[in-house]
Amino acid sequence: MNLYLRLLSAVILAIISLTASISIGLAETKERYLTLDSDGSQSFASLVQQAEDLAKESIAREFQENPALTEVTVIITADRSRQRVPVLRSRVSRHDWQKDARIEQWTRYFADAQLLLGFRDGNISPANSGFSQVINVPAPSRSTFRENDPGFRDD
Repeated sequence: MNLYLRLLSAVILAIISLTASISIGLAETKERYLTLDSDGSQSFASLVQQAEDLAKESIAREFQENPALTEVTVIITADRSRQRVPVLRSRVSRHDWQKDARIEQWTRYFADAQLLLGFRDGNISPANSGFSQVINVPAPSRSTFRENDPGFRDD
């Protein structure tokens, strides 16, 4: 009986120590989705600036409110004319945020958001915003008539 009691206590102790080491090793992360309402009068550049400010404020608040948090991801979408499109996504660890809180380096910008939201004025340049540049695709070598389309049927 004494042997079984010792064996049971050893197994319980091993499970407790394993559980404690696993919970210490797990990182706590948080993902937030925020939406900006865009009116027709603002430019896309000001919308991106507003999204960056909101992301920076949200990341700082999350780290301040939850000391156990190790990583935060913030996804900012914009709503314009009932069209909701992601504008940016910021992912940063607490350690990196404490070293440098500039939002631009932890942020991925969605280049198609400008077109999808209906901004056509192009008043934001890819060089200073982090957006990918537009690549010009050469025109097809053959004519683009419907009859040349392999899926065209003339029944």
